[in-house]
Amino acid sequence: QIGEFEYHDVEIEGAGWKEAGADISLRGIGWVAVTGAGNAQVRIGVPKGIGFSVRPPLMPFDVWEATAKYTGGKATRKSTKTKTGKRNKGVGRR
Repeated sequence: QIGEFEYHDVEIEGAGWKEAGADISLRGIGWVAVTGAGNAQVRIGVPKGIGFSVRPPLMPFDVWEATAKYTGGKATRKSTKTKTGKRNKGVGRR
């Protein structure tokens, strides 16, 4: 059982839609990159005792390489061409 949650409000300044403005790091869980234009008020809910921090993004431009959107049944990624001209399509396919 997870237990009670505590909530924290942070303000993040976006760097535009083409790069992440900041990472929200959740101790022992992972991190989330925040992308967008302008300022954003973000509420973070974590179990009591789990720390968090806001830091500069580790991979600010990875939004274009790893972005997938949920389409109701599977995650899809925009089709791209490799250096050899072949097409990559979908998430996790090579």
